[in-house]
Amino acid sequence: MVCGYSRYVGALDLHHIKGKKEFLISTDAYLHTWEEIKAELNKCVLLCSNCHREMHGGFVELPSSVHI
Repeated sequence: MVCGYSRYVGALDLHHIKGKKEFLISTDAYLHTWEEIKAELNKCVLLCSNCHREMHGGFVELPSSVHI
């Protein structure tokens, strides 16, 4: 969503930007229904791992065109 990275799916992270994080999709999704998983995913954007860390560090922001 920030830099356009698309080479390796393993380098992509989900970043919560809307609402309270109810559970970690990467480790706890198997404990939830598909509807709960979809609801949690709807609170997230996909970022490369570098942009994700830089966002938490205050170095990058989501483009204004991103609406959740």
